Amino acid sequence: FSSRRVFRAGVALLSQAMPATTMSGSALPVYRVTGALLAGGAVATVAALAMRRRKRSRHSTGRDNSPTRSAVVLGLGYCGGAIARDLASKKGFNVLGTSRGDADPANAKVGVRTLVVGGGSAPRGAARDGRASDAAADLAQAIRTSSVIIATAPPGEGGDPFLADPSLREALRDAGATGALIIYLSSVGVYGDQGGNDVTESTLPAPRTARAKRRLAAEEEWRSLSASRLAILRLPGIYGPFRGPIAKAREGNGRIVKEGHVFSRIHVDDVVLACGVLIAHRASGSDDALWDSGDACVINCCDSDPAPQHEVSALAYQLLGLPVPPAQQFDSAELSAMQRSFYEESRKMVNTKLLGVVGKLKFDTYRSGLPACVEEERKLSRPGWTDVSAAIIAMPGRARARLSAFVQGFLVEDSVRVALIDNGSLKPEATLSLRRLAAAVEAASRQSGRRVTVEAVSARFADRIPARDLDGKAAEILPSWLKRVSGESIGRRQRVLLLPLFIGPSNTVTKTIPDAARAVAGLEVDVAPTLVCLCPALYSASDSGASALAQVLASHLQALPVQRGVESASDVVLLCDHGSPTAAVAAAREAVRKALASELGRSVEACCMERREGPEYDFNGPLLENALLAQAQGAQVRVALLFLQEGRHAGPGGDIAKIIEDVLAKRPDMSVETTKLLAGHEGLVKLLIARMAKPVPLHLFH
Repeated sequence: FSSRRVFRAGVALLSQAMPATTMSGSALPVYRVTGALLAGGAVATVAALAMRRRKRSRHSTGRDNSPTRSAVVLGLGYCGGAIARDLASKKGFNVLGTSRGDADPANAKVGVRTLVVGGGSAPRGAARDGRASDAAADLAQAIRTSSVIIATAPPGEGGDPFLADPSLREALRDAGATGALIIYLSSVGVYGDQGGNDVTESTLPAPRTARAKRRLAAEEEWRSLSASRLAILRLPGIYGPFRGPIAKAREGNGRIVKEGHVFSRIHVDDVVLACGVLIAHRASGSDDALWDSGDACVINCCDSDPAPQHEVSALAYQLLGLPVPPAQQFDSAELSAMQRSFYEESRKMVNTKLLGVVGKLKFDTYRSGLPACVEEERKLSRPGWTDVSAAIIAMPGRARARLSAFVQGFLVEDSVRVALIDNGSLKPEATLSLRRLAAAVEAASRQSGRRVTVEAVSARFADRIPARDLDGKAAEILPSWLKRVSGESIGRRQRVLLLPLFIGPSNTVTKTIPDAARAVAGLEVDVAPTLVCLCPALYSASDSGASALAQVLASHLQALPVQRGVESASDVVLLCDHGSPTAAVAAAREAVRKALASELGRSVEACCMERREGPEYDFNGPLLENALLAQAQGAQVRVALLFLQEGRHAGPGGDIAKIIEDVLAKRPDMSVETTKLLAGHEGLVKLLIARMAKPVPLHLFH
């Protein structure tokens, strides 16, 4: 275990216990305070002794005398972040990475610096270490002075986002010429459809989809740098904690069967392993054989067990203790164009070359990788406990058991209770969807080090749904949930965060939710802003949430069958919301409309499902029915649904579907496609987590 981390955990226990003895009206029992002091002191002492031993050992061996190496990770996403954290925390690298959003606390915790980059190629802003500087110059300088550069960002329409910038391209060329190891994470999609045959590195690429063609073009761009050490790792689907089959099972994704079709995959830890081994070979000078051809070293970075999707999904559901849904035949399954494209290509990836480099994978099959994901998620769901448990594990049996139970209870007790609140519905699907989303938000939050418990709660209606329709667990509405949490918090003030799952500030958000919170005593309540928040005191226009939702909607639109690169009179995009008597909600939709138009580079029309009569409610715009009927002959309409979850209005058989059915009966010349709902997209989870970071105390909430 990390002695320094355990020492900090012990000190944290001490600091949490000390003020608990003096907090007016919320003092913990004396035995709890005393126990925390003893536990914290014991943990800190054990860790301090361990650090002293390690320091003496290092002094005698001279391990700290080696110079610090530098690395740049272009794209701190799921995989890039894992690689960066490994380099910084385990391999002694000084790591600089790039991100399109805020710095991930998990990266910052181990010393990874983050530069913010724009949606295009050029970095912007300042380094996230508080130093005001030109980010592009910082990045170019870091590239030139680094011995390792790892590129993970996918290419866009204009090619690789970093090579498109002339100054960065020149810096990368200089680094490659001086012997820096450059690793580019590509995709097995470049091989296209191979008819189910084995695919090795010598198989000629034959990309079919536009994204695979962009990948292959990006590979050639990196080759054009003429770097002496360029490795191209071609990856299949990456899975790991909070991502992949386990995460999809939590979301209730279906199981698709296509005869003879298999997918390859790779655990994120094995991508980290492959990069680490290549770096070690480069540092030792034992890597010449990998580049004996004089060209880039290409490696298929896959596990050893290609398998059908429905079999992998079944194991994921079983590991979570969830009912395994029946398998659906591919031909009859409702899939987006992008999802179908994955099944239209069949190949069996061969990883012989990878095994020759790394020796052995950590997870050579999903059968060992998925259980490891579940276990890792469980550990990460108990922040602080993992650090402490390592220090007290050597104590005598009875004392160890008692102290373990106490410390775990002490840490969990101080967590924040979060209510993810929707408006409420009598449809079971809405509550089940809310529960999946709450689980995803909790998992992602805890992965970032936030100690929270997220529960699905409705403002109204849902408590009328029979428990048998909700997997045996009755739904809760906000008043009863608040009373329950208050009752479970006797002797202390429980911290509560109310997280509205609403696009804009409707009356439910501004009145119903805060009124319910004010009616219950004994809680320390904060209320998070809505998904789109146009309050300049809280968020700038760029961080209002409108752009984040527009990006989700754009990805859903791109997955629809109707896709035209050029706007025409017959190609129409509508943005449809529920409609509201509150002008501020319509303003939120308008912000999303403008952001979506900018994201798509074309016009977008707004409409609503329903609205009140009268000119005072004209801010809602036209009804969906009227907006559709007003389109030109033969119009092809894509409706971007600004709806969060399946319920009475949206989803199969809902009001939206009925409106469109009625319109098409009158206008058979038209075609109308609707996007998926927002719930289930990782962009929504990220936005909710961002909203959790800036709550407003209840007494200030209006």
